[in-house]
Amino acid sequence: MRLSRLALLATLLTSTDASHVVSGTTARLPMSLTTVIQDLEAEGATHVTTATFLTSRSVRKSEGSVLLRSLFGVSGSGDHDDEVDYGTTTAFGKKLADDDDETATSTKEGGEEGESDEEIGSGVAIACPPCLTSRRGATASEVTSTVVACGGTVVYVADRVDLGRSEGLFDYLGPALERLLAFRKMALEIEEQSGGAYEHRPSTLIVVFNGVSDPREMKEMQTLWEAAATTMLASIIQPRGSSKANTLDDVFDRIEYLSCDEKDVDAHLCPAGGKVASPASPSSREPSEVATSVSDVVNAGLVENLGPMVEMAARVPVKAACPRLTCPVDLAAARLLGPLANKALGECLDTVRAETGPDGTTLVPEFGALCNAAIKRALDAVDEVAAGSRFKKSPIAKRIRADLQENLYSEMGDIYELQVAACKEAAFANFRGKLNKLRISPNLPSQMKEAAESSLKEFASSVKKLRSVSHATSYGSWTSNADQINSLRHRFNEHNSERLRAARASGQFKPVPRKGVTVGMHWLLPKPFGNDYRQEPNRVHTAEDLVYVPADGLTDVSGSEIRTGDWRRGVVPVPNSGEMMYLK
Repeated sequence: MRLSRLALLATLLTSTDASHVVSGTTARLPMSLTTVIQDLEAEGATHVTTATFLTSRSVRKSEGSVLLRSLFGVSGSGDHDDEVDYGTTTAFGKKLADDDDETATSTKEGGEEGESDEEIGSGVAIACPPCLTSRRGATASEVTSTVVACGGTVVYVADRVDLGRSEGLFDYLGPALERLLAFRKMALEIEEQSGGAYEHRPSTLIVVFNGVSDPREMKEMQTLWEAAATTMLASIIQPRGSSKANTLDDVFDRIEYLSCDEKDVDAHLCPAGGKVASPASPSSREPSEVATSVSDVVNAGLVENLGPMVEMAARVPVKAACPRLTCPVDLAAARLLGPLANKALGECLDTVRAETGPDGTTLVPEFGALCNAAIKRALDAVDEVAAGSRFKKSPIAKRIRADLQENLYSEMGDIYELQVAACKEAAFANFRGKLNKLRISPNLPSQMKEAAESSLKEFASSVKKLRSVSHATSYGSWTSNADQINSLRHRFNEHNSERLRAARASGQFKPVPRKGVTVGMHWLLPKPFGNDYRQEPNRVHTAEDLVYVPADGLTDVSGSEIRTGDWRRGVVPVPNSGEMMYLK
């Protein structure tokens, strides 16, 4: 009876100390990791190792669910094993079994063994964003931010179908590594600015080949995987100022290749190759440190749509509505066409600056034709890849091309303004040369005006060749030719006015004197000598024949006569009797 009771007690202790799932959550990543870590801490875990479970494109949801439970030893007999469901569960925590050799105990002075002041327990927090092509699949933002929050430790399931065709392998892992490298560079710069020492967090990559168990075939799959990974690393955008990652060994501290029959993969997460349950493992961190890593990711602006209050506190601006890149084609377009567009933009600028100089002030008469050729070559380089059947209907591919075209014309617009300024200076120098050939004469103003108009015509002809055919952009437009010509005409007129004022002040220029204005008026007197023969004879001498002769020979009108209306008498006078000469 006593032996049976001891056996029952041993069984209970074994089941209590064995590895088991503590909790699972369906909340949004990466913030849901905080809930899992709190549950692990409540179960006595003082050190936690985090990892992200990802799959390639051809791994179905049913296969992913089976692999997730088998790889991490979720048998279904635990109290919380039913909370682990791939596609629904976003993260779960697992308390690892205590190891007597690795458990640290401290005894009191002169005390008895077995009374420990502090026990150390370990656990793993596994984030499992669903890598599905349906609407329930995780976004690229959720996957990348989760990988960064887990310190870069990844358990990746690569399907043999994707390995054979070299497609669908890095729809999620590629953007995640790109963001991981950028986050490490940003953390290093922040520590250098604050004067602290940057502490690198070791990471592990465990690659599980789905459907492969033969050792020889494992070796072949590993070769295909490494070749595809090298190509992927060459296509992603890596931070400047740091050594470029050419292989996965440059990103991860330890890489392990396992078959799909492997059990308890969480035991292989230690970057040093030891037991992950040991507190001395480089991947083991205190729960508070893991929670801080999650908050750092949120504060860095790597998570989309967190609300205005969180975005205001972020060090990096966060877009209020980031696109959900759930389609693998869109993810592939962003990963392949993004670096290609940046490369095309750089080559276009290098081509133009080779002719205009680094500062863009070297005048190129055919700048418009140069821009059109350089821009066309840059767009053709992207169209050659994006015009295929893969990206033909992808909105991301269309957006990348539209953004590239926008950036090209925007950059060329800045250089165009410098070219126009150089053309203006050349036209102004030509205009001053024409003025220097003029001789000072009374006709100098008209000659200077003719020189200005001639120089403006030459400038108008030259500035048309500097303009690209398609120049309008959504952020603004290149300055029109009419505005450029009007600004130069205003400059010419100001220069002419200053030169004329200087010549007139020095006495060299004297304008032609103005001629006087002569005003003459003629009028007809109806009867200056009385009636003529066509009138009745009896009326010829009715008022006597008279002839009016002014005293001074002129007829003057005074101001008072104009005001009173008597000026008409000066035009048609009514002479007095003393001014009449009677003819008998």
